[in-house]
Amino acid sequence: MSRSSSNLIKRGFDSANQSQSVDGKSLQPPETPTVQKKAKNFLKHGLDKLNRGDYPGALEDFKQALRLNPNFTEAYVCQSIIHYYQGDHQGAIADCNQVLRINPRNADAYNNRGLNRCAMGDHLGAIADFNQVLEIESNHAKAYLNRGYSRLQLDDNWGAIEDFDQAMLIDPQAAKAYLKQVANTLSDEQGAINDAHQQLAKGLLIQGNLRYESGDLREAIAAYTQVLSLDPNNTEAYNRRSTARSALGDYQGAFEDLYRAANYYLSDEPSVQPTQTSTVQTTAKDYHHRGMEKLQKGDFQGAVEEFNQVLQLNDNDAIALSCRGFAHRRLGDNQKAIEDLQQAAKLFSEQGNVKSSQHILALLGRNNPGVRKG
Repeated sequence: MSRSSSNLIKRGFDSANQSQSVDGKSLQPPETPTVQKKAKNFLKHGLDKLNRGDYPGALEDFKQALRLNPNFTEAYVCQSIIHYYQGDHQGAIADCNQVLRINPRNADAYNNRGLNRCAMGDHLGAIADFNQVLEIESNHAKAYLNRGYSRLQLDDNWGAIEDFDQAMLIDPQAAKAYLKQVANTLSDEQGAINDAHQQLAKGLLIQGNLRYESGDLREAIAAYTQVLSLDPNNTEAYNRRSTARSALGDYQGAFEDLYRAANYYLSDEPSVQPTQTSTVQTTAKDYHHRGMEKLQKGDFQGAVEEFNQVLQLNDNDAIALSCRGFAHRRLGDNQKAIEDLQQAAKLFSEQGNVKSSQHILALLGRNNPGVRKG
């Protein structure tokens, strides 16, 4: 990922994480002697100040608590939050290390250390910390979101989307707020990406993916359309826009996008095409074009017949299977549609077009929740 794209997303990431408040009820020291009670009071006062934004006052209270009880992990955790907000990432990491020395299974310490490693650009280290959080608390939505952010920075887009999906299942409200915050930052700051069209297209693609994951499908489609105006051969944008259009019921647009994506991929990778004579290739291409024309005109039965002809010539044509599957769906024959799309996904995967395969499976899962993927 380019430095300017990374900086844009980081602003949204920081904003999303700084919006958290600390719940004093979840950070309670042990109820023992008088010294511990005094430490608890300092923690309580510090939490109140922290949530009001009085960082210096809160930090002083947490330090007082730690003077009374040097093993007070909750005070270290709160202190690390303030250091993060103040940009003292090394200090925050030191606080988290102290917590983990006392309690190696403290999920908050791993999460906070991961946030600070993110802020310092150590995304591999951050991912390792978020992995630890999820090993301790498998339903920690914020850890999935934060790990997704780090994966995005390392260009692991699919890993990021998987993490965002998982967070959406666990805590939809928090996940949507987080993703929209990051996407809004990209939208507000697009002017900062001015190196080249490809760089801008990449930033817009990320914005579209975040919009898509937050459920804002129309805005996602708008972002993918902008990508394609800059980079007309961007197969990922065609694939993602196809899935979003299908989810909104725009099957004609979905057909066109999927067809273009697959054709661009196959034209770049001739080795994955089956060996055919020139006559058969031309005939199959004619059937393809006629099938697409009928899809666009709403003649779905006619389209099925055209793609049947393609598949008689080459039963491993994943594009034809995809288009015939969409036509079956519009005719109301969901069983045949599912069979064609599952077979198309399998063939795309075998032919090396993993992205098309994954997008078809995502579309199947979104429109048919009970369908087994793969």
